[in-house]
Amino acid sequence: KYPLAIVAKVLAVIRNHTLSAYDIGCRFSATVKASSLGPVIVVSTLAFTEQESHLCVGSFHGFAHNYICQTQHHPLGIEGAGLEDFGATEHIFSALNTLAPVIHYASSYHHHVFLDLFFAQWDEEKYMNLGTMLLNNYCQALHIISTDTLALREAMASLNIQQGNIEQWHSEEIQYFRTIGQEPEWDVHTVVYVELLQQLQEAE
Repeated sequence: KYPLAIVAKVLAVIRNHTLSAYDIGCRFSATVKASSLGPVIVVSTLAFTEQESHLCVGSFHGFAHNYICQTQHHPLGIEGAGLEDFGATEHIFSALNTLAPVIHYASSYHHHVFLDLFFAQWDEEKYMNLGTMLLNNYCQALHIISTDTLALREAMASLNIQQGNIEQWHSEEIQYFRTIGQEPEWDVHTVVYVELLQQLQEAE
């Protein structure tokens, strides 16, 4: 219920075209669409699907999911996800590891004191470096666009590939992995035909 409450708050505050990450975002998106947040109007906001909101899986956990899931829910395959890895909590947990030796044998009271101090310092440092982080991300994005776009255009020109081909191949890849475990009907008929020919040969 807590993730659903978070989604409801996002829909009410940020509204349209949101992209949120969750460790099981692939499954949770179905839960959201099946809930009251999906098809109906909630707290004077449009529904999840009508606002063109989406859920994905963070980069850290995404590679642990099967490839069918990755083709649809990994940030690398989602247009507009940019450079975001959706791993803020993992960064926090990693930083918290430095605090573990300090409070390992401390009392419950000192656990709370040091955790409060840690997050107060964390918030202060992140807020202080927010401008630098945004600038670095912006410069990195500009560099990627200026270099990779040129390389992509040259490759597309040399291979005679259009933008529509790339989008079509992506759709075909998703469809292929979605049905990879299903035997095509024509293949079933072919196998049966060959088996009947073998039986006929043995009978003769």
